[in-house]
Amino acid sequence: MRSLLFNKYLWSLTLGHFSIDLYAGAMPVVLLLLTAGPNCMRMCLSLEQIGLLSFLYTMCSSVSQPLFGYLADRYGGRWLASGGLLWMSIFQGLIGFLPNYTALLLVAPLAGFGSAAFHPQGASSASIASGERKAAGMSIFLLGGNGGFAVGPQVATIVLTGIAVLGIGWQGFGLAGTAVIALFGLIVAPVLFLLSRQNPSTHTFAATARGVPRLETNRAFTKGAIISLILVMTLRAWMQSSVSLFVPQFFTRIAALTIAEASVIASLILGALALGTFVGGFFTDKLGGRTVMVLSLLLSAPATYALFGLPNINTYFSAVMLGLGLGAAWPPTLVLAQSLFPKNAGVASGIALGFVFAMGGFGNYVTAFVAERVGLRDAMLALAVLPLIAAVFTLALPTHSAVARGAQLARSTAEVATPEAASTVGR
Repeated sequence: MRSLLFNKYLWSLTLGHFSIDLYAGAMPVVLLLLTAGPNCMRMCLSLEQIGLLSFLYTMCSSVSQPLFGYLADRYGGRWLASGGLLWMSIFQGLIGFLPNYTALLLVAPLAGFGSAAFHPQGASSASIASGERKAAGMSIFLLGGNGGFAVGPQVATIVLTGIAVLGIGWQGFGLAGTAVIALFGLIVAPVLFLLSRQNPSTHTFAATARGVPRLETNRAFTKGAIISLILVMTLRAWMQSSVSLFVPQFFTRIAALTIAEASVIASLILGALALGTFVGGFFTDKLGGRTVMVLSLLLSAPATYALFGLPNINTYFSAVMLGLGLGAAWPPTLVLAQSLFPKNAGVASGIALGFVFAMGGFGNYVTAFVAERVGLRDAMLALAVLPLIAAVFTLALPTHSAVARGAQLARSTAEVATPEAASTVGR
């Protein structure tokens, strides 16, 4: 535990993850100001248009992740992580100045390539830097990203709309405030580059630069287990992404709250999600991944129904329970997905995270499509079914101990096959 908490390589990646996901947390508030309704500042888009925009963004940030993961495995990913954060900061900063929806459809998806460049390198390096305690180390790395998600709505609300802070009131920068938010990433990107210059994972990637091993699945995964993992990741990603995107829309439209009040609820969900991610990783090492996944998914279902369907239930309590449930399921799920291709850390992370992003974007569009036809309230209530289905498929997954044995066997085979690479890693 102590080695992880004082692991500067791991924490530099966590800082980068916090920074890049800060933008993702801020975007629902930005999009709220672009959506038709009393809070609209420009464009006044429909929910379906917002859903399509989210889908295109996540497709760009997802389908390219395996490619960036391969580049990280082949050449090392130090430049990819820092450059991805820099790229995303620039394009996210431009969003508030765009004149129309067509320009938004072009620029917002381009920003997604920055996220695609960062995440495979960040996740695979965090896994390597964590040593044997991969679930715990991954929970720290994910804590950074989810922490960025959590503060994103508050940062966007303060910068864009303005609130009273320490007794001083201001009107905010409006949509031009996206450029102000972008400054954070522009400052952190060079810091991340400097702090990661001695990341031990760099040596691992350099060792495989002469020949990236072919993709080979972990023997612990049967075909049925792989299909179950895909379904669990899809349903969980759909759930989290739609909650993150539409909570501000729901509580300003249906519950008639202010943007500031709705952003507090969004931040509670995402903050609890960050805490759940951190706790879930450590409990995975003790209780096993499947147990943590099933319990957390079962918690998510009633919390979702209570948040959107039971006005007499404390909204803040439901928000916290939902965030904890969604967060705790994520570290063991990601560790399983990474272990599917044990010889290719960057590619495995790229495929896993890229797939999750893509399914989250697809889920956003489906939720928006349904909301335009049956109402936003019913569309959000329907999300409560997703974690229940995911919990059932979780039971078909292999145990983390079996997966670890399969990964160790695959890596030992690779080391015997490539003694030169193994000796390079040891230098």
